[in-house]
Amino acid sequence: MDPDQDRLRGMLVGLAVGDALGAPVEFMNPGSFEPVVDMRAGGPHRLPEGYWTDDTSMALCSGVSLYLQGGFDPQDHMQRFLRWFREGYLSSTGRCFDIGTRTRQALLRFEKQGELFAGKESFDSAGNGALMRLAPLMIHCHRDPEQAERLAVEHCRLTHGDPRCLEANRLLARVIRLLGEGGSKEEGFLALARGSGDLQHRELRELAGGTFQRREPPQIRGRGYVVSALEAALWAFGKSRTFYEGMLLAVNLGEDSDTTGAIYGQIAGTFYGYHAIPSQWRAVLFQHEAIVALADLLMGREAAPLPQDWF
Repeated sequence: MDPDQDRLRGMLVGLAVGDALGAPVEFMNPGSFEPVVDMRAGGPHRLPEGYWTDDTSMALCSGVSLYLQGGFDPQDHMQRFLRWFREGYLSSTGRCFDIGTRTRQALLRFEKQGELFAGKESFDSAGNGALMRLAPLMIHCHRDPEQAERLAVEHCRLTHGDPRCLEANRLLARVIRLLGEGGSKEEGFLALARGSGDLQHRELRELAGGTFQRREPPQIRGRGYVVSALEAALWAFGKSRTFYEGMLLAVNLGEDSDTTGAIYGQIAGTFYGYHAIPSQWRAVLFQHEAIVALADLLMGREAAPLPQDWF
């Protein structure tokens, strides 16, 4: 496997692994549960070990759409998201058992009014529900970083229209690009800080400038707020030396642990590569081989056929 394939596979599989590891402690306060050290069953959704939640379901909807349509097709994206919401399409359990408030509202607007870019400014909160599903778009656009940043914003607008969400998604696309270019973490963080001047929102400028490297829990929290979620994932990545070590830091923050894990998994999976994701986690990840095949197809490589029910 060449380095590009390794890191792009790592981005998507890392997302799903983080989602599955964080799911059993979702909604729990940090320190209130037995620390996560491996895949396990249970949690609020009573999932078997290795099963994932809405984060991976929505990412797979995006990935299948990008592959079949040959590019970003908002109509097809929203139809697949709606199939997941209403029919359990691309759910690990065959039903939609977890959905964010803003995502649900956007899908209802699409269903009733046909509105494609159905995300609205939230004013009171800005959720992380688009950050969690970015990997397929980044894989599809891996040869065109400028397009990746632009489409990260459009992809977000489908369900999350708050300016903080839009800019956070653009920032995550930039993080993934910089860390995937083969340099050290320090070089990637410096490049991120140098480019922070074009960010409009103060919290995101500070985040890009490296505040996550100077904070610790409880300042760092795995919350649903989009800036906090990205900060928590970057903190776990910057604080650790391996995919494994950082993932445990991320999901053991609790609260919105599956999404913190999914965001961290995209970042660290890109940096360390697919081979660095512990084999015992990959082995129990639900539909692991199909997720790998989708990543390969999105990067334009030959792959095993996708399951028929993914179409």
